[in-house]
Amino acid sequence: MTEETLLVEKQGGVATVVINRPGQHNAILRAMWQRLPAIFEELERDGETRVIVLRGAGEKAFASGQDITEFRETTTPEAARAHSSLLDGVLERITAIRLPTIAMVHGFGMGGAVGLLAVCDLRYAAEDAVIAVPAARLGIVYPEPLTRLIMNLIGPANTKEMLMTARRYLAEEALRIGFLTRVFPKAELEKQTYDAARAIATNAPISVRNSKEMVNLIQADSLSPEGSERARALRLAGFNSQDFSEGVDAFLNKRVPVFRGA
Repeated sequence: MTEETLLVEKQGGVATVVINRPGQHNAILRAMWQRLPAIFEELERDGETRVIVLRGAGEKAFASGQDITEFRETTTPEAARAHSSLLDGVLERITAIRLPTIAMVHGFGMGGAVGLLAVCDLRYAAEDAVIAVPAARLGIVYPEPLTRLIMNLIGPANTKEMLMTARRYLAEEALRIGFLTRVFPKAELEKQTYDAARAIATNAPISVRNSKEMVNLIQADSLSPEGSERARALRLAGFNSQDFSEGVDAFLNKRVPVFRGA
């Protein structure tokens, strides 16, 4: 994999990760899958990034899924299991990222790219976006964690339809069933996405991170005694933070708060 297939740009607390193969509709190579979670983890550790935007290069596709040419190497059950295990690990590691993540979707989001979209916290799309999972046409069964993520977004019946029919969903329908968060005119998508990213980046990082974990905890746990204890700890961490004091002081003194994530 050359360095240019995945790009990282940073500005004002917002990092953008670009899937950069526009000539191949941003089809994702196996080596790119291997690198993606490490990029997210590096951004989480850098001390300056507060939100990550994931997008495809250009305006024709977010990503068209796994590069189909590599399927020629996946001709045995063993090879298929190895590839599936790789993708499961990638999505699990990205899901574990505490920073908020926004997917910006122009054009196609297909196959494995739907997994990337599902693990992002928000999915902002242009009105020309198209979402599809063609797994049933390839004899592929989606893994339990990813199926659960999609089902949490669109419900059991819509998940069954998406996986069993392998049909394409236009942006407005994907929005209606709950897979997309918001849909914008094509010319407005980038501005709207980065406006939201900058708004998140200027808010208190502890509040943002812990709110993300709180929602994920409720979805996964429903809440057990251990989950309830963790939820209380997340809430108390906000009250005990310097950012809480800063937010209150800024509000009372009618000034813009400066949050430091502590």
